[in-house]
Amino acid sequence: MFKAIKWFAYVAAAPMLIAPVAKAKTVNVTCGSTKINDALKTLDPSQSNVIRVSGVCNEFVTITDFAELSVVGTNQGSSGISGSSAGSLLWIVRSHVQISNLTLNGGSWGVMCRDFSVCVLSENTVENASTRGVELDNADATFSGDLIQNNMNAGLSMTASRARVTKVKVLNTVAGSLNPGNGIDMQNGSALTVEGLTVDGNAGTGVSLIGFSSLQSRPWAGEFSVTNNLSGGIWITANSSAFIGGVAVTGNQLGPDGDGAGIVITGNSSAQFWAGSTTITGNQPGDMFCSVNGFAGGLGGVTVGSTNCADPYQ
Repeated sequence: MFKAIKWFAYVAAAPMLIAPVAKAKTVNVTCGSTKINDALKTLDPSQSNVIRVSGVCNEFVTITDFAELSVVGTNQGSSGISGSSAGSLLWIVRSHVQISNLTLNGGSWGVMCRDFSVCVLSENTVENASTRGVELDNADATFSGDLIQNNMNAGLSMTASRARVTKVKVLNTVAGSLNPGNGIDMQNGSALTVEGLTVDGNAGTGVSLIGFSSLQSRPWAGEFSVTNNLSGGIWITANSSAFIGGVAVTGNQLGPDGDGAGIVITGNSSAQFWAGSTTITGNQPGDMFCSVNGFAGGLGGVTVGSTNCADPYQ
C-alpha cells in the first residue's frame, strides 16, 4: 500500500505537457520584399487571421481551408496584386475570406471563389483579367463598393452561387473565346440580390440569367442601372426569374449575334416589376421582348417604350 501511494504522488507532482495554443495573427506584407503566399504559410488556418498588404505584389495567391482570413490593402489605390494570364491573382477554395482595399490587376482570373467558400469583397478594383474578372463557383459572396472593369469574357460570373452587390460597378467587359463579354453572367441556379448596381458599356449582355437563376433588386437600398451594353440589357431565360424595381434600362444595343433589346424574357422565364420607378426606353431593337413562354407582371408601374409583353394582371 505504501509503494502505491508513493507512485500516485509522483504522477500528481510530474509536470503536465500542454500543447501550445494556436493564436490569431496579423501579418504585414510589404510587396517587393515579402509575399502574401509566404505570409499564409505562417498562419494557422483554423484561427482568425489578417494580412495587411502594402504596395503591389506580383504573385498568384492560393487560399485553401481558412476559417477566417482578411486580406486588406493598407492604402486604397496603391495596394494590390498583379500578374500575367498564367494564373489567378486570388484562388480561394473552401475558405471564408474578406478582401478589401486592393487593386487586382491582370491574371487569368482576378478572383476565383469556389467550393463552398464565402468571399466578402469591399472597395476593391478588379481589372484586366483575361478569363473572368470575378468568378463564383458553388460559393457565396458579398460585394460593397467594388469596381469590376475591363475584364475579358465576363465581369462577374456565377455558377450555382449566391451574391449580394451593394453600390458596385461592372464596366467595359470585352468579348473573349469563352463569353461574349457579359457584365454579369449567371448560370445553374445562381441568385443575385441588388442593392445598388451599375452595369455599363459591356460588349455582351449587361446581366444574363440562365438555368433557374434569379435576380432581385431592392430599390430602397441603391440605384440599379443597366445601360449602353452592346448585346442587350437584361436577358432572362431557361426557367429563370427576376423581381425588379427602380431600374433604368437604356441605351442597350443589338449585338452581332442577334441578341439585343432592353429586357428579354424567354424560355419559361418571368420578370415581375415592383416597388419603385422603372424605366426601359431607348434600347435596340426594342425595349422589352417576351416569347410565347415568357411572362411579365407589374407593368402598370413601368415606363416602357416598345414591347410585345402583355401583363395578365392588367
